[in-house]
Amino acid sequence: MKFANFAIAGLLALASAQAFAAEDAGRTISGLGVQGTGYVQVTQGFSQPCQFGTVYLPDLSQYNARAMMAVLVAAQSRGAVVTISYDVNASGICTANKISAS
Repeated sequence: MKFANFAIAGLLALASAQAFAAEDAGRTISGLGVQGTGYVQVTQGFSQPCQFGTVYLPDLSQYNARAMMAVLVAAQSRGAVVTISYDVNASGICTANKISAS
């Protein structure tokens, strides 16, 4: 019986710790930089409670993360709005998975 209770508690913990995805369109970049990893902040804020109002990029040693940073730099330099899709983990850390500019 104790094992069954432990198993149920473990499953509930896993379910509550999973990340979910969000997408914010028409955002204006207010901050962009690199501190260990790349990050972006937007004037309008994000629709999800991202810690520090920041969406982090994946590891910049990866091609996709460098491409995301290039899109962000180009968008910021021409004042374009961006659409950012990101995952939010249980701690409120947001990590980008897709970025586009218009």
